Amino acid sequence: MTLRKSLMFAALMLVGCGRMSREEEFRSVLPTQEMVEVKTPAKSGQALSVEGTGAQSEKGQTSDLYALTRGTTVLVNGGTLAVLGLVDAVTKYNPTTVTADTAVWGPHTEALARNTWKLTVKKTGDHTYGYTVSAKAKEAADSAFVDIITGTHTASLNEAGEPVKGFGQGEFTLDWTKAATLPEHDANVGSFTVKYSRLDERSTVSVDAGFRQVRDENDASKRVDADYRYAASPGQGGQFDFKLSQDWYKPSGSTSTAKETLTIKSRWMETGAGRSDVRMSGGDLGTEEATASECWDTTFASQYLRASYAVPQVRYGTETTDCAFTPAAYSTL
Repeated sequence: MTLRKSLMFAALMLVGCGRMSREEEFRSVLPTQEMVEVKTPAKSGQALSVEGTGAQSEKGQTSDLYALTRGTTVLVNGGTLAVLGLVDAVTKYNPTTVTADTAVWGPHTEALARNTWKLTVKKTGDHTYGYTVSAKAKEAADSAFVDIITGTHTASLNEAGEPVKGFGQGEFTLDWTKAATLPEHDANVGSFTVKYSRLDERSTVSVDAGFRQVRDENDASKRVDADYRYAASPGQGGQFDFKLSQDWYKPSGSTSTAKETLTIKSRWMETGAGRSDVRMSGGDLGTEEATASECWDTTFASQYLRASYAVPQVRYGTETTDCAFTPAAYSTL
């Protein structure tokens, strides 16, 4: 084969392989559900809700701390789905402009909507990107756009050096306070930030989430902060930590509104068997702290429980035989 024919053949091979277009590149670096979803073992056919701080199970019944862990992921995933929903709503249309380093979708307004949206994705390095989802009132000038979502992403690359959709690491923030200035908005306030990493199909997936100055579910006039940390390795189970400062404990006859800090660390195996360790401190507890540990089996039934704050003392099971993990491990959040 001559040199000329070799070069022509190579060019045809590149075309045949369908190299990623600029539009496809910019779409591929936006967060996906696989990157940011917090997954915990599920009990088939049962809806779980978060009520109280758990550790009141009876042996053989569904573990309260399992249910609390499982239910809390709904809160985190709800925030990430809000982000993905906004991004998806904008990118289902063709981009307005695409250059070598920037793609812009919008401005776009749904037929009956009062908000106008715009998404801008900018390449900031060899495989790093920044993006913003901005919005304004439909009738407002372009100078009225506010950034509702801001994010950065470092892409994992394939053999051709192109970004792989659904893999990489990054961070984004959803600003509910800014969103509340729009004609159409929900009741959320504060902000929600996620840091994520999913480098490839074999790597540990991690999601760190933080809620800042969001509404207290027990008192809408108050604001609280909450932090969550998730990590899972394919075929090896995972762990989920969360921390929330709230007025959890009030001494008898007291009108104090001091906040106690509650942390929970839950660990589970791929089979579903797992353990939660709880610690509550600060506020009206003073120098004391309350702890609880609960272990569940592969059917999520409670098999071991110790709770220092329960009266009378609650305890059953044997830690060495009834727990998938020993000893207790408390969250460092």
